[in-house]
Amino acid sequence: MSGMWEICFLLNGFLLGSLAPLYGKTFNYYLLFMVLFHAVTRKDSFVKDLQTGGKYVLVFGTYFIYILLQTLFTTRSCTWADKPYYGIFEDLLLDFILIPIYVVSLKEWLTPRLLTRFLFLFCAGCLLLNIYVIFDLVGIGLFTDTSSAINFLYANRLGGNKLDFLGGNLYLEPQTLYIALTALIAYFLIFIYRNKGLKVFLGVMFLLLTLFLSFTVTKAGILAFILGFGIMNFYLFMRSSFRVRSAILVGIVLLVPVFGIFVFDGLKGKYEERTEEIVREVENVKQGIYAGGTIAPRVGFIRESFIHVDEFGVWGLGIYAKHRVNNWLQSSGDGLGVFTNVHNSFIHYWIQGGILGLAMIVFLFCAPFYRMFRTRRISWLICALLVVIFVMNNTCILLALNNSRLMILLLLGMFYFYNDVFWRLERGDR
Repeated sequence: MSGMWEICFLLNGFLLGSLAPLYGKTFNYYLLFMVLFHAVTRKDSFVKDLQTGGKYVLVFGTYFIYILLQTLFTTRSCTWADKPYYGIFEDLLLDFILIPIYVVSLKEWLTPRLLTRFLFLFCAGCLLLNIYVIFDLVGIGLFTDTSSAINFLYANRLGGNKLDFLGGNLYLEPQTLYIALTALIAYFLIFIYRNKGLKVFLGVMFLLLTLFLSFTVTKAGILAFILGFGIMNFYLFMRSSFRVRSAILVGIVLLVPVFGIFVFDGLKGKYEERTEEIVREVENVKQGIYAGGTIAPRVGFIRESFIHVDEFGVWGLGIYAKHRVNNWLQSSGDGLGVFTNVHNSFIHYWIQGGILGLAMIVFLFCAPFYRMFRTRRISWLICALLVVIFVMNNTCILLALNNSRLMILLLLGMFYFYNDVFWRLERGDR
């Protein structure tokens, strides 16, 4: 029966990279089926695993109960004309509670070898999805008129937000996060696999994913990837032989001119435009102007949130948060009326759940570090991926979007419970 669990887990890895970015909540029901399947077929071990991870799950259960109690009090005493948004209960149950339970249920049979395959399939799923996206945008023009096709991809930022794409919605920021994470994982796996053919394949996968990342022209995603890439290379230099260090240096040196050939026209166009936009908006912020499409509105969002901190700072706004934030932005004199939410996951959950909501999100990111330092088994892959997730969640509410929340919570849960498996994997235990 363990073979069935492994197949389902590996299938989950592929679907996580390929279909989860498209269908959001729908993917939760696959995990719900998996949890129920585990609970029915291996009841005793499932209960034992759940008890082992009980404290971690309890954090989110406590937050869920708090939101329930908060709703009871706020609906009785609320004087706002805002509509309540009850969808947060479903999000908490399906993501913050269901996903940790699923992750805990893997405890008996997750090995470094199985984890390697899971990560590989996660990368492969993301690669296939984005190859399909590119061919959907430019078709065979990618081969017949490569220069124009690449310029088109840069100018349109890999198609931007793609609504009703394959029956789902593929938003640019979550798509960028997936690409940045899988590019780093693919790079890491090059040094894990011993098969030369797989190393070459992973190298090609890494180059393609990095190229796709550049097509998004997303500053936070590219910055996050560079930081994560730096952490990975620091670790690889520390533990590798002189031969491997030389190969890394040669690879990085060769990477620069290769990307110069492929993205030079894009750099002249969209990247220059984005750079000018940043400079212009930084000057606007200095003058108290927060209108724009990049840095300025994000600073304006944070500023507007702190103007209203007395409304949510301690207890949060719960089911009224969505419409209250919208009202703040609509009534703001800083040109934020065209937006509907703050672009920061930490502030989002602070507004929703007050101090407890902020503490929950901080716990999510700190718990893996706590476990690593406590066990003295530091995984540099976990550190690199955590940096990417943290940076991008400070510029977009990725932890509140259906297309990315599931993947983030699944990875963060695995980082916490299985840091020793990642640590063993980095040391060649397969």
